[in-house]
Amino acid sequence: LRSEDIFRLLVETIKDYAIFVLDPEGHIASWNAGAERIKGYTTDEIIGKHFSVFYPPQTAASGWPAHELKVAAAEGRFEDEDWRVRKDGSQFWASVVITALREHDGSLRGFAEITRDLSLRRRAEQALRETEERYRLLVEGVKDGIFLLDPSGYVVTWNAGAERIIGYKPAEIIGQHFAKFYPEEATRRNSPAHELEVAAQTGQFEDENWRVRKDGSKFWSSVMITALPDAKGKLYGFSKITRDMTQRRELEEGLRELSGRLVRVQDEERRRIARELHESLSQELSAMKMMLESTLLQGNLAPATKDCLDEALQLGDRVLQGVRSLSCLLHPPLLDDAGLVPALQWYVDGVSKRSNITVNLEIRPPKFPRLASEIETSIFRIVQEALTNVYRHSGSKSADVLVEQNAGRVCVRIRDYGKGIPPDVQRKLSAAVGVGIGGMRERTRQCGGELSLSNGEPGTVLEAWFPAKPENRVSRRIKGVRLDTAKLAVNPSQNCHWTGG
Repeated sequence: LRSEDIFRLLVETIKDYAIFVLDPEGHIASWNAGAERIKGYTTDEIIGKHFSVFYPPQTAASGWPAHELKVAAAEGRFEDEDWRVRKDGSQFWASVVITALREHDGSLRGFAEITRDLSLRRRAEQALRETEERYRLLVEGVKDGIFLLDPSGYVVTWNAGAERIIGYKPAEIIGQHFAKFYPEEATRRNSPAHELEVAAQTGQFEDENWRVRKDGSKFWSSVMITALPDAKGKLYGFSKITRDMTQRRELEEGLRELSGRLVRVQDEERRRIARELHESLSQELSAMKMMLESTLLQGNLAPATKDCLDEALQLGDRVLQGVRSLSCLLHPPLLDDAGLVPALQWYVDGVSKRSNITVNLEIRPPKFPRLASEIETSIFRIVQEALTNVYRHSGSKSADVLVEQNAGRVCVRIRDYGKGIPPDVQRKLSAAVGVGIGGMRERTRQCGGELSLSNGEPGTVLEAWFPAKPENRVSRRIKGVRLDTAKLAVNPSQNCHWTGG
């Protein structure tokens, strides 16, 4: 085959492109299989027709086909993307290239037109544009700051929420490093780079911390940074969502302050009631008991009267013991007078006798120093609440209580060996405020400490850490005798063990 025959055969058999020749006036002179497939006309139907039949009526009437040929003749080539019409009247989006064909002497011989159907690509592009527009409207409409960073942390996009929260306009911040939003101390710690590193390695970084607005003011921010890999897995950049949580933080701080005030008022009220029970009701009951005993000593009582007085005396004695126990449980005098260790020893001793739970109390170091009053009270209340929960809910037959001072901190650890707490319930308890675990957490926080709850496998472990603030009051004496808290003994017959030296 000659090269001309090979080229003709190639053009005629191509089906993805409509390739045909026009004479200088625009009449069709040749027609290939691709043209028939795309436009719908057979060779016999279209040869000799003007190529304007492929244009929508309004486009053909405007003289646009002639304009295309004029441009191609003048410049050698015309390119366009626009609507074209098939034989059946349906329209398709076409990519068109018209090339002028000239003789050696430069005279115009005609035109070659190549048309490709780009309808599928156009629909895909249109769908992508619509998706991008919906995403843009979504991002622009939300109140949170949503923006993109390049792999190095420079701002690439900026939405209205980010402008509202942080204060920068897009023209002011795009191209700047996102470290501008961090306080100086966080920048010195290299926190911005660390956050990007974590997001790149794990896919996401979340945090709540202080951020800085354009005007220099700080706000409490919830931040989520998500790594964005491309199709090949290479890091394209990061998306960053910033939410202003300042109001929520202020409300939480206010709630914590109210909770702390409630704890303090509750402790004071317990002290007051305990004092009233001890100094008033106990004294009156003691006086009544003495009067009953004095009456019984009289020898002229009838047997029935004597039996009645005996029963009243026993009843009064039980009531007196109950009042004294209640007074001590509300606020044990040992806690103020002798300190934390004797108070805990007394309390776990009582728990063991009342509940039949073996409580092992360990104190480190054995000569445990006195602590600030609010810390001793908080530790005692946490142990009290925790052991109450062990008795009521765990089903455990034993519990361990450790109080340890080390490296300027005091650790309190209570563990049982019961059925434990499911993780979802643990999360709810940890988020609660004011009562139970939530109350213990708030009490701990008020003293500058932390509290955690975890599985003991079996059982549950509650740990609290406090700063080891020293005693802020003068040493007290009970009846003139200085108490050595590390040498207070436990009755070995009682179901309680205490390691204290």
